[in-house]
Amino acid sequence: MWKNAKKDEFIPLDAPVAGYESGMPKMPCTSPLFIIRAKYNDGIHPGKWVLGDTASIAWGGGEHKCSEFEVYTGPVKWVDVSGKRFPPNMIEAGREANGSVLYVARAKFEKGLFVGKAGRHLSKGCCIGFWGKEYELDTFQVLVWE
Repeated sequence: MWKNAKKDEFIPLDAPVAGYESGMPKMPCTSPLFIIRAKYNDGIHPGKWVLGDTASIAWGGGEHKCSEFEVYTGPVKWVDVSGKRFPPNMIEAGREANGSVLYVARAKFEKGLFVGKAGRHLSKGCCIGFWGKEYELDTFQVLVWE
């Protein structure tokens, strides 16, 4: 379900598209986003891989680039979440350094549908990275088992 990857490699053919970014300076067209998870600050955090660019995770108010990570290659089924009313069958994707569980999330924000992380311990339930910053959102979707 997760495959090792590096930023200069090709995206696995079985990796599902999970979102998009539009109108970025380096990429003036719409770019697909893929689900990743990466080690950062003694934890493993879900995030995004932008086609033609790099992978990143949101953490501590910023967006951090990742040169080594894992790409999600499993099935996708998204469930709408508002606030912290999470469904019971979310796909666990990592943990904070303190052991708090993190799940794959995506949310509409500005010029895209961004992949990020969700958790019961996060202030609004979901965090995404965009233009070097971390944004907290309370309306989003989580990846669940079918």
